[in-house]
Amino acid sequence: MKKLLSSFALTICGLYAFGQVGDPSGFTEKEIESGTVYKKYKDSKLDSIVVGMVAVNYGNALIFSREKDEIRVTNAADKNSVITIGLKNGKQIRTFFYKNKPAITVENIDFDLDHLPKKAQISSAIWNGIISSSNVTTNYQIFGDDNPDKTFKLYYRLDVRSDLDNLDSIFENIGDFFDQEDALLKLFYGNYAEKSEPKALNYLETDISGKIQNGIYLDFKNKDISAKNTYSIYKDGKITKSDKANLEDFQSIFIKYREETMDNQ
Repeated sequence: MKKLLSSFALTICGLYAFGQVGDPSGFTEKEIESGTVYKKYKDSKLDSIVVGMVAVNYGNALIFSREKDEIRVTNAADKNSVITIGLKNGKQIRTFFYKNKPAITVENIDFDLDHLPKKAQISSAIWNGIISSSNVTTNYQIFGDDNPDKTFKLYYRLDVRSDLDNLDSIFENIGDFFDQEDALLKLFYGNYAEKSEPKALNYLETDISGKIQNGIYLDFKNKDISAKNTYSIYKDGKITKSDKANLEDFQSIFIKYREETMDNQ
């Protein structure tokens, strides 16, 4: 394994040859569990991140680059997928492009139950003590029968603080995430990754007037995660079920609801 780790430095030069990173010199190097993180600074600002992933008979790299108006993320083993992170009206917007077409867009919003976006899919979650809400747009048909699984996981699990509102800070935050010894485990490794995911608070679908038509909503008033809060399930504009659950128990309720309703979307 050590031999494989040391030889993975050649990844940088290989990616340079294929035009995926700039000048291959000047990268710092840090080993983490199951990989190595390479960072490069330009004018005292973080400019490039390459995360080499290694296992027995396996090698891959995630490439993060700071562009003028966005952060661009690619998976060296998945030529069809590109993730971008940008800003819109001071809020983060994350897009998954597949074969140059936008398949998933998650746009951060200010959540107000009485003034929701019209004709929208809205989700909220809590991650590291920060609640974030998003307007989600999907076009899964673009994937056809393809399943870019690792890039999916990177898109949904990459922990970026939702309260950051400039690209330099967002890029530094991504760099900080990969400073963690278990960063790759949080992204890709089974139950470990699942335990590190955000905790869901709601998924709502609204009509043309912004009223809730379908969804599930936890009224997270008591921020004590062990305390029970009221949750409601909506169908065709009406609440069909209300009960109480703590945050952890609500996760299984949420997953069951989403699994049962996903086919209807």
